[in-house]
This record gives sequence, C-alpha cells and structure tokens, in this order.
Amino acid sequence: MTAYYDQHLHTHHSYDSEAEFSEYLAHTTGYVVTTEHFDVANPVTGQTDAPDYAQYVAEIDRLNQRYQGRVLKGIEIGYYHPKAAEILAYLADKSYDLKLLSVHHNGAFDYLDDFVAAMDFDDVFGRYLAELEQAIEQNDQIQAHVLAHFDYGIRLFDVARGDLERYEQRLIEIFQKMIDADLAFEINAKSTHLYGHLALYAYAIELIQKLGGTLFTLGSDGHKLAHYELGFDELKPWLKAQGINQLVTFRAGKRYFVTI
Repeated sequence: MTAYYDQHLHTHHSYDSEAEFSEYLAHTTGYVVTTEHFDVANPVTGQTDAPDYAQYVAEIDRLNQRYQGRVLKGIEIGYYHPKAAEILAYLADKSYDLKLLSVHHNGAFDYLDDFVAAMDFDDVFGRYLAELEQAIEQNDQIQAHVLAHFDYGIRLFDVARGDLERYEQRLIEIFQKMIDADLAFEINAKSTHLYGHLALYAYAIELIQKLGGTLFTLGSDGHKLAHYELGFDELKPWLKAQGINQLVTFRAGKRYFVTI
C-alpha cells in the first residue's frame, strides 16, 4: 500500500457530511484516512461540533477487521483562539494517525458564509491571516501534522496571484512559522478545482520552497464520494511541474514519503 492516498476526507462523523467509510473503501485498495471536523463554538450550527471519539474508533475497529487494517483515524481541528483550552482538553486523551489544523470561523461567522463575498477583501484576509498565525503558534501544544487550505478565508473571493503578492511579506512570516512548527502544507483540491485557486497554490508553494519547506500533502477536502481524490490525476503532474516529486502521509503520527 505505497500509493498516495487522499489526506483530507470526511464521513458521517463530521457535522456536514453523510458519507460512509465503505464508499471510499470501495474505490481504493489502499489506506483510507478520514479527518473529521472538530469545530468549537461553530457559528454555522450554534454549538461545538466534535466527533464522538468512542463511536468513531469503534466503527474503525469493526471496519479494520473486514478491510485488513486499511482505515486510519484522523481529525480536522478548526482552531478558534478564544476556545484554545477547550480544544486542547478534547485532544488530550485521543490519538490519531493524521491531524489537520484549520481556521474555519472567527466566532461570528464562517468564512464560507455567503455574505462574506460582499465584504472587503483586505479586511477579511487580514483578519484571517492573523487567526491562521495564532493557530500555527499553538501547534507546539496541538501537535497537528498538516496546515489545511491556507486560502479558506478567501475562498469566496475572485482572487488572482497579484492580490496575494501584496501580502507577500506577511505570508512569508506565516509560512516560516508553519515550517518551524513542523507542519506540512496541504494542496487542497477543493480550493484548486472548485474555487479556482490553483494560481494561489502555485504562489504559496513558490514561497514555501524558497524558505526551504519540503513537506506537502494533497487532500480533496471531500465530504462525499463524488469529491474523493478530486482532480488528483491533474494535480499530481502539476505538482511535479512545481518541483514537488514526493508527498507525505501519516500513520500513527509518523511520516511516510510517497513518490508521485
């Protein structure tokens, strides 16, 4: 099972997905890892949304008896700084093969709420970058493996490379902190293919490589089977063209490099 596998998937254990493990398992002979949503004070639902860890592990244990240990445990940690203590308390007694670090909301709204598209780009992006930096700075305690969808806060905007170039120094500072925190950088297929942000990822990769960063993952951000390994056949040769010849996966918190 040396083929590269999707590093960002959700099932019914996430508040916004109804997908089943079996759907993904039927489409591969390799590993499947799901990264279920953990979002404290989620303004979308008006509550904290956390996977029931006991139920999640029990289902994976049952599946692994049938699927020869191919199902791995994961979580997507939606960081919200005012609730840092709650986040750490939830994570304290749990183990995962893969932990993604994300920023989805600021307590008042999720960055994918429709009205965000009508807001001022600079106000939104400046606020989001500050929150992303806070999340990265806490990774010595969170111990996530991957920084997910760096562009989540501006997904709803029509953004070109030039818009990000105005923030180059700020992005360099954040990416350096990401590298120092030993976080891999996720190429998010939903962002590149559904939100049209491929050029933004090319620019981010360029900055990260100039800083000496070498850890990259590829994830679909899939919430349903139709998005499983979204665009991977196109993204793998594209990544090679960016000078990325291997991607990293995680099992039991250990890194495994896969040539693409």
